[in-house]
Amino acid sequence: MFAARVLEALNRGFQSTPWPLAATVLARRSAVAKKAIQAWRLLQELPGYVLLRRVYKLNQAKRVDLLTLFDSPYIRIERLRYFEDLTGILCARNLYINSFRAAAGRHSQPIAVELGPFDGLISTCPLHLRTCGNGPFVQTIHDLIPLEYVQTTDHAGAFSRRLESCLATGRLFVSSSTQRKFKATFGEASGTGEAVLIQPPSLQLPEPHQWSLADQNLLRPSPRLKGERGNLQAFRYVLFNSSVEPRKNLLFVIRAYRRSGLAEQGIRLCVTGQLKQDDYSRSVAEQADESVLLTGYIDEPTKALLFLNALMVLSPSLVEGFGIPVLDAACLGAGVIASPSESHREIQAMHDFQSLVWLCDTRDPLDWAIAMQRLAAEESTRIGLSSGSGSGERQRRLRRYRHQQDQVFEAFRGAVCQQVMAELARSKREEPGAHG
Repeated sequence: MFAARVLEALNRGFQSTPWPLAATVLARRSAVAKKAIQAWRLLQELPGYVLLRRVYKLNQAKRVDLLTLFDSPYIRIERLRYFEDLTGILCARNLYINSFRAAAGRHSQPIAVELGPFDGLISTCPLHLRTCGNGPFVQTIHDLIPLEYVQTTDHAGAFSRRLESCLATGRLFVSSSTQRKFKATFGEASGTGEAVLIQPPSLQLPEPHQWSLADQNLLRPSPRLKGERGNLQAFRYVLFNSSVEPRKNLLFVIRAYRRSGLAEQGIRLCVTGQLKQDDYSRSVAEQADESVLLTGYIDEPTKALLFLNALMVLSPSLVEGFGIPVLDAACLGAGVIASPSESHREIQAMHDFQSLVWLCDTRDPLDWAIAMQRLAAEESTRIGLSSGSGSGERQRRLRRYRHQQDQVFEAFRGAVCQQVMAELARSKREEPGAHG
């Protein structure tokens, strides 16, 4: 039962209430019930703020051994396909959130984690943690955006303290840009190691035996919209794939797209980000006419098909830690127009991406409009849609992506293993009685 509840929470993306169906129905029908449920959840969390747990022993954490779940329905759910790379899950209740709570306290010490039988610990984002003993602890640092840009949801002080905790650990940076910014802000860390790794591209493209099913010229990524409004023709749209927030600069792209004249040529702008209940998203909805397709949330297979069939990809972000959409498009061999951030420059310098990634100033939408016109003309000519070579272009992109993905993944795996082994060797040298 415990395993089922853990896997259900991972599948849904959040932990359900003790009465999930009743709570959902009541919250929809009654504003008073909705507020009561929110208050109940707050009371449930209140002891965690008052009595913050300071030490976690991983050998006492609850375990879910995936290898023993021979016929679990969750093993066959598409969203949980990453389970095939795991042997088990360790559940340390509220470790993640307590790390954030500890960081919110100005003078609060990091949460201690006793590794027990485990060789080490790797975080996927900066956490206000420390390990007891000499096992290696490696933290992953994606960006310093909450310190650079006010319009984010992260608390800047707490985020800064989480980054400071990384000074005592090994560090994996997702870009050289992030590494330079970290050192400029927090200085050099003595006695610990670090490495820059390039993340593998993220698209879940069809396997070779499935390529024929991906060979379609009409895409319907938005079932909410009927008829032509919800349809896209292959290689007759430009793609913006990102969250909808000010730093992603979607309003700028819409203005540039309007001035480019692509809409008059029948080339649409496809936006896959989910609109929020805020002023920025409302402005996006107001600015988007029928030539702009707002798909809302899409699943991973749909995202992959949209990249596969896009005429070009747009990434006008004001600041990025790395820029996965740019990497995804370049690995496919699709044209990209991106902002001239340091991380985008790093991607442009990789492999043969120089001719694919166009860096364009985001201070003037006219520059982007001109770049869209030029790239659309070049890509349309190269793909040669008038001669019916859309299928050939998809095949080319699929083959290229598999080759590029293998290259990037091998380098990624090597960087992670090298850093972990270096931290393991360092921790061994620091053990009592060890000789240099």
